[in-house]
Formats: sequence, C-alpha cells, structure tokens
Amino acid sequence: MSDLSMMGIYSGIDMSMVDKIMEAEAAKGTKFTRQKEQYTKSQNAWKDMNTRLDSLYKRLEELQKPETFNSKSVTLTGPENVGVTAGSNAATANYRVQVQQLATQTRLTGNKVPTGGDIRTELNISGSFDLNLGDGNVHSIEIDETDSLRSISEKINSTAAQSGIRSSIVDNRLVLTHSEFGNKELSVSGTAAGSLGFNENTTAIIGQEAIFTIDGLEITRPSNTIDDVIEGLSFNLTNVHGANESTVVSVTENLDKAADALQKFVEQYNSTMSFVRSQLSVGDPSAESNTTGTLSGDGTLMRLQSSLRSMVTSQESHGTSINGLQSLGVTVDRNGTASFDRTVLEKQVKENPNDVKDFFSSSRQVPNEDGEGTTTERKGFSTNMRSFVNQYISSSSGIIKTRRETYDRMIRDVNDRITKFEERLEMRKNRYIKQFSALDTAMMKAESQMDFMFSQLNMNQGK
Repeated sequence: MSDLSMMGIYSGIDMSMVDKIMEAEAAKGTKFTRQKEQYTKSQNAWKDMNTRLDSLYKRLEELQKPETFNSKSVTLTGPENVGVTAGSNAATANYRVQVQQLATQTRLTGNKVPTGGDIRTELNISGSFDLNLGDGNVHSIEIDETDSLRSISEKINSTAAQSGIRSSIVDNRLVLTHSEFGNKELSVSGTAAGSLGFNENTTAIIGQEAIFTIDGLEITRPSNTIDDVIEGLSFNLTNVHGANESTVVSVTENLDKAADALQKFVEQYNSTMSFVRSQLSVGDPSAESNTTGTLSGDGTLMRLQSSLRSMVTSQESHGTSINGLQSLGVTVDRNGTASFDRTVLEKQVKENPNDVKDFFSSSRQVPNEDGEGTTTERKGFSTNMRSFVNQYISSSSGIIKTRRETYDRMIRDVNDRITKFEERLEMRKNRYIKQFSALDTAMMKAESQMDFMFSQLNMNQGK
C-alpha cells in the first residue's frame, strides 16, 4: 500500500492537514516574492526614467543646431511664379523678382516609325544611330535587326550618363531630350537614322536659358533652379510674369522655430522632473496606509534631480551676453516646474541671434597639449546638459544601464532563492507524508496485534 493511500486511516492526519501545514511553511517565502516585486518595479522605473531622459536629450539636440536660431522665413507677395527657400545665412530683406523666360531643354522629335501598332515589334533595321552634340562630339549607338523601337529607346537611355541625351516614345516617335537646360546642340545622323524617322529636315528645338530680374537687375542662367545669385537664397522659376507683373520676396527671421524648440525642451523637462518627484515621493508618513514612490530614498535619482534643476536655473552665460535660461524667458517656480515666455526669447533672437545660438552651443579649435594639431572644443548649455544626460542614458556605460544590470543580478539571485525554497518545501512535504504514513502503518500494526492478543485471550477463556 502506498504512503498516500495509507495516510490518515488510523491517525486522522490526512493530506488536507499536510497541505495546511505546508501552506503555513510557504508563507515564510513571501519575503522573497516581495523582494522580487520591488526589484522589478525599481528596474521598470529606471527604464521609464531612461526613456524620459532620452527624449530630453533629443530636445537638447534641436537647441544645438545653428539653424534653429538663424532660421529664415520667406513670404511671397504677388504671382507665385517663383519659389524661394532661405538658408540660415540669408540676410533679411525684400526683393522684387520678375521672370521673363524659363530655361528649357533642347529637344529633337523624329517622324513616326512603322511598328505595326506594337513598339516591341522587331524593326529589321540595322546600322549606326549617331547623336551629334556639337564641337565634333558624336555618340554612336549600334542598331540590330532584332531591335524594336522600345529596345532602341532603352539603348539610348542606357548611355545617357555619357551622352547627356535621354529618349522617350510618343505616338511611335523617338523624342530625344538633352539632360541640360539652355542652348545645347543636338542632331542625328547614321545609316539607321532615316529608318528611325530622322532626316535632313528634322531639326531640334534648341533650349534656352532662364532670364529674370531681381530689383531690375537682369540675370541669365542655364537652369530654372538658381542658388548663386543672392547668398543663402535659392530660386526655383516656375512661370513667366506678365509685362507689368512681379513677385515681392520678403526674407524675415523665423522666430517660431527657436521658440518651438525651447518650448518643447521645457515641456519635456517638466515631464521628466514630475516623474522624478513621483518616484522619490515619501507620501504621508503619518497615514496608516502610506504609499511611497518606487525609488523613494534613491541617492542616484536625487542627485539627478538636483543636477537637472541646477543646470536649468544656472545663470552661466557660456561666454555670451545671455545670463542663463531666465534671460530667454524660462523660469522655475518653487515646486520645480518650469514655464516659458516666448516673447522674451523672440526679442533676444531678433536682437542677438548669434549670442542665443552660442549660448546653447558653440565650438572652437584649440591646440593639443603636445602641440600637434588641434581639437574641437564645444561648450554651451545644450552641449553641457546633453553630456550630463548621456552619463545616465549611454547604452555602453550609462548609470541607468548599470543600475538595470544590477537589478537583473538581484532578480536572478532571488529567483534562485525562490527555487531552492520551493525545493525544500517539496522535500519537507514528502517527509511529512512519509512520517504520517509511517504513523498510520505503526498504528495499524498495533491494532492488529491488539486484535490478535484479545482473540487469544478469548480462546483461552473458552477452554
């Protein structure tokens, strides 16, 4: 008979009683479960902290870019026959533009080629097809009898990088177009030229250069996209003005870009600091069911909180006329929440764009200590704060990476303890089953012996 089938028959100690004993024993292991839960919560809190700091790091990157503070806006008044983009080095000014002629490409169109209605049909034409580009520059293409109008067009396009000529098919005609704008020569000759629709009467429509005026000054260029007329401005001519028409191009400071970038930084800073405060919260110690933050009392997080606030409230100028973020409209209240007045920044950007830019980030070349070459030295609010934040979020050596790895080891260790504890519980359970089953066996034997003894006594009395 097995231990389980015997247990409880005589002693009354059955499996349900063993389960109750084991339940009491298992309660001692809850400390390990609580440890694991706390380690996991702390690890997740640092993971969330890393995400928020990474977002702050990216907001600071936008404040490092020179174009954030030297960005220009372009406004067009009048017919939009020209598109204009402005770089950060463009001067604020107004220009009157009049497009008189758009640049075009030289184009040569052949006559219809008999294809039987299918441009993929073999033409049974062979010979040379020469593209004459002027000044003795000839580009030859060999035509085979198996070529179709389509394959011939593909041959021309396959050599476009060398010849500068591209081909298309329109209504069974080969249309040859020069890749460059302006006055470019193009004619066709060769033994296969006539069969492909080109003869001595086929002449090209010669391309022309763009002609436009800026404030009355006439400018000619072999393209409709021009970026070498006014520093920082790129023009894209799209249509011709009428005789009395013109477009006024106004270049102004783009104050929104700088203000938006700083606004997003302030919002992310507040989000980050709010999360830090919630994690460090001690709650209400006098309350019976007080709840504290997951990382309450964590020295590393407290140092992070203090450093971030100090950097934002610092009055360091970083070698400029700007005395800290407060000079740009950022203030921090007693609760640690930052606010931003866009008008203050806009005024500074309008008056001192380079100082504002250099406050956030600037660089210079400094000689190396050994006297050989130079090293780029970077400074500024964004540069310094990004460097500080990176100490925490670096994927290779960051403080948060180290903390999370530490929690990984602690969780593995407590998992090992839980496993060993459960193994000991199982061993103890089996021992209880054996002990109580042995008790039942002993009681069964004792009862059998008593029955035998009484039966013997009764037999003796009957004699």
